[in-house]
Amino acid sequence: MLHTWKSLGLRGKTRAVELEADVVIVGSGAGGAPLASELAGEGYSVVVLEEGGYFPTESFGFDCRRAVVEMYRDGGMTFALGMPVVLCPTGRTIGGTTTINQGTALRMPRGVLQEWRTGYGLSEITYEELSLYYGAVEEFIYVSKPDPEVAGLNAAKFIAGARAMGLEAEYLPRNAKDCEGYGVCCFGCPTGAKQSTNISYIPEALRKGADVYADCRVDRVLVEEGRAAGVTGRFVEHDTRASGPRITVHAEVVVLSCGTVGTPLVLKRSGIADSSGQVGRNFRLHPVTQVVPIFDELVEPHRGVSQSAWVHEFLDQGISLETTVLPPDMLTMTVPHAAREHAEVMSQYPNSGLVGVMIKDSTTGRVMPRPGGGASLYYQVGREDLRRMKLGNLVASEISFAAGAKRVITMISGHHELRGPGDVARLRAAKVKARQYFAMSGWHPMGTCRMGSDPEWSVVGHTLETWDVPDLFISDASVFPTALGVNPQLTIMALSMRCAGFIDERLRERGVPARGRDDELERMLFAERAASSR
Repeated sequence: MLHTWKSLGLRGKTRAVELEADVVIVGSGAGGAPLASELAGEGYSVVVLEEGGYFPTESFGFDCRRAVVEMYRDGGMTFALGMPVVLCPTGRTIGGTTTINQGTALRMPRGVLQEWRTGYGLSEITYEELSLYYGAVEEFIYVSKPDPEVAGLNAAKFIAGARAMGLEAEYLPRNAKDCEGYGVCCFGCPTGAKQSTNISYIPEALRKGADVYADCRVDRVLVEEGRAAGVTGRFVEHDTRASGPRITVHAEVVVLSCGTVGTPLVLKRSGIADSSGQVGRNFRLHPVTQVVPIFDELVEPHRGVSQSAWVHEFLDQGISLETTVLPPDMLTMTVPHAAREHAEVMSQYPNSGLVGVMIKDSTTGRVMPRPGGGASLYYQVGREDLRRMKLGNLVASEISFAAGAKRVITMISGHHELRGPGDVARLRAAKVKARQYFAMSGWHPMGTCRMGSDPEWSVVGHTLETWDVPDLFISDASVFPTALGVNPQLTIMALSMRCAGFIDERLRERGVPARGRDDELERMLFAERAASSR
């Protein structure tokens, strides 16, 4: 059952809520929701606690500012401090960031997994095994490429321009079913086409008997006799911030899926799982800037899928170019002009496109608890990443001109407006410093509880169980040893499905009753795991 602040009638209540479950999962996004669905399907009692509120599909619309305030952490104003300051948007709602992401669903590049296997000792994870989980997730959340008619003219022009330059470009796979191309994926899909976990895995978990509690902020993990034994927290209404009663959930297994920022905070507040000293460290991002091509003809960027085409030819260099869409009231905050010049650029919105430049970072930052609650994020974009960011902006601009753009707006001071090959050459010859970037954002936070083969320098092993505290698992992007270089939701979900198998084994060993499963996927996974252990 889905429990909300309103359905529980918590206003004015002072009594504590106490529950028992086989598994308690903190977080309902890409890491927590698939796990809840899998384990509930095995017959285990599962409780999911989510700090954010519940927003049904019919509540989504086209008021983007309202959506950001209600469904984004810190009202969309989460920043990593450094040069430049980087905006780091994440979700705070049933479905987590999947509810407000672009829906892009890409598998981890093979080279990244090889880096994990050789550099971090994760030889137990094979691409063959992971592919089975990828396949199961892709089928469940309807991963496919959008129809060109729905994708929109922004994507079509980008693909045409890239191919004119001899680059490989194609439409992006995404988790959508019967998408109508309203271009507001980041603000909650108003048709329910995007198969975010609030639409897919959470309803499936509920159908299988899981209990999901919204408006529930977890403070710490309970530890008894050295093992995780539950969590404790408090109900806090997502919109008014009114405090409700305390809640405690006693469980055989605890899973933290609070995200790269939230999970280390819970561990720090609990004072556990940090013998390595790595909790909150190794903070990774995908730094992103964008270019805005302006054409003579109508593009109507708001008509179409908000992120639907990409050039992946530079992935081995850590650069991904992806089309995207921002509504006018969001784009206006990223245009690096003022007064009359700003108004003139925004007047061209119907004729504009947008190309994001995303970098697989090579540096790390840190997430630390902030006095009074919340987190402080520290992150400095490195020199090598700045070099790749400039290269990405150059290629994106050249693609835009090849597609017919008359001018290109960049976020680089001193090169805000490119009008042709001469300006591109001037940018190519320039040394661009971090402080010159305007409106840089950091997407897909990763790495603050990294996975590895040695408890001396990692927080969890390949099963995602913490080295220090048995029965405490972490299932979110905080376990990634490195950045992926591509949108991570599919990999988070695949690793979550893999983690479910290890939790199932633990509960069976302990004699916790469950129905057990006998399906083709389990047989294939068992065979693959047995082969890799030989």
